[in-house]
Amino acid sequence: MTNEQIDKIVNDFLVSFNKMCVNDRKDLLERERTINYEHGSRIKKYRVTHRIKKKKDEWLIEAVSNGFWIFKRKFPLLRIVRNNNRISFYGMFTYDFPDFELHQLKSKLDTYLSNCKKQSYDTFTKS
Repeated sequence: MTNEQIDKIVNDFLVSFNKMCVNDRKDLLERERTINYEHGSRIKKYRVTHRIKKKKDEWLIEAVSNGFWIFKRKFPLLRIVRNNNRISFYGMFTYDFPDFELHQLKSKLDTYLSNCKKQSYDTFTKS
């Protein structure tokens, strides 16, 4: 399998993933910051879309805030790494994914998507 074929599979996954986030209202991230002044803490909400950043044999899917174009915030979600004929997943919700063969990529990404759908709202959106 070539990197172009993997690109197509990952791009198709990303479209499905962004649709899932919008439909399940998981297209935002909440970050709680402790402030040591008069206030205890505050919660900052970022509206995000997930995008791919590609390097050689590596695809990084990250949530990017839709804020001002210079100061966009980026939050890594999933890193897909190709090692010869094997694929590795790194990131959130990837504990159950040991290294696997290239031809299993689409099914593993579908499984990853269903795992993300099953996560509770708080688990998925708070960091």
